[in-house]
Amino acid sequence: RRRKILSGEKQRVQRGYEFEAVAKWFADRVDMILLLFDVAKLDISDEFRRAILSIKGNDHKIFVVLNKADSCTTPQLMRVYGALMWNLGKVIDTPEVCRVYLGSFWDRPLVNDEQRRLFASEEGELFTTLSQLPRNAAVRKLSDLIRRARLARVHACIIDRLKKKMPYMFGHAQRQRELISKLPQLFEEIAEEKGLALGDFPDPKLMQDKLAAFKFSSFKKLSSKKMQALENMLSVDLPKLVEMIPVEAGRTKLAELSQLAGRASPFAGVSVDGQAEPVVGKRHWYRPPDIEKYREEFMAMSPDASGRVAGQVGKQNLIESKLPSTTLHRIWTLADTDRDGCLTMYEFALAKHLVAMRLDGHDLPDELPLAMAAPQYVEDG
Repeated sequence: RRRKILSGEKQRVQRGYEFEAVAKWFADRVDMILLLFDVAKLDISDEFRRAILSIKGNDHKIFVVLNKADSCTTPQLMRVYGALMWNLGKVIDTPEVCRVYLGSFWDRPLVNDEQRRLFASEEGELFTTLSQLPRNAAVRKLSDLIRRARLARVHACIIDRLKKKMPYMFGHAQRQRELISKLPQLFEEIAEEKGLALGDFPDPKLMQDKLAAFKFSSFKKLSSKKMQALENMLSVDLPKLVEMIPVEAGRTKLAELSQLAGRASPFAGVSVDGQAEPVVGKRHWYRPPDIEKYREEFMAMSPDASGRVAGQVGKQNLIESKLPSTTLHRIWTLADTDRDGCLTMYEFALAKHLVAMRLDGHDLPDELPLAMAAPQYVEDG
């Protein structure tokens, strides 16, 4: 589900809950985080900024979608892309550049189709990434387990060191304040002594705030038996799980995507199984196409002796509608009833009929209704 980011202090107060904490909770558990921008709305509101900052530590999951890119010319799109990266650079503080997917992510005609090939490629890559998330889920879960195990080891070492540095009799409060103030130096000592990576240690400022609410003298003694079990898990058990991931990933099928149909066509951006979106169109479109209306246009493409036009030839004709490639892919799979990659006169008329239906604002059907199919196709069942 998408959660709309509101701007302004009024909306933040009226929520009645800590939105940043909720965003952090979800970010820690998801496989992918999409930040959506329109080419005309590149600004990052105060709350949007806080939400992005709250998911720090999950930067590798963040991907950016720049929608409605077809409303810009190529020079304008370059400037918009640069402005977006500039705005993100002030919020996402990582050496790696976020992956940005450019395109028009709806099925309305493209306003400017000079970058059609780029948009189709970007949509295909985004859908492929989404479809492969189940395959990467095992890797993510195992990575989270390793991260949490390493963090638990570090926390245990920190708590043990703080307890050992406390006096036996007097001056507990003063000594505790001193240890909290020198926590960064303490982290360095523990890392060097135990051979731990400083990157596994928590944020010193956050840890200082948390430790202020506890009494160090009440911490329990570190269990050497449990620490040894943790070390065995990190050095023996987890490497075995890592070796099992390629086998498990091979058994995982690609996810279904509603944007694409599961058959080949010249407009296919990614070959995955999927389901079409529900039918909302008016029933008067569910009728056979007017063949004579499109006969002259079909004959102009010089069909072969069998009365068919090749896929690439038909593709060029349908592109003139300026519909996105994902929509034209669905239209092709509906119209090419014999699945031969070519279009007969009836199939071409049907494709043009479906294009006109979509341009009129109606959704495409899941499957070709019998009322729209060629007579011989209906007889064959």
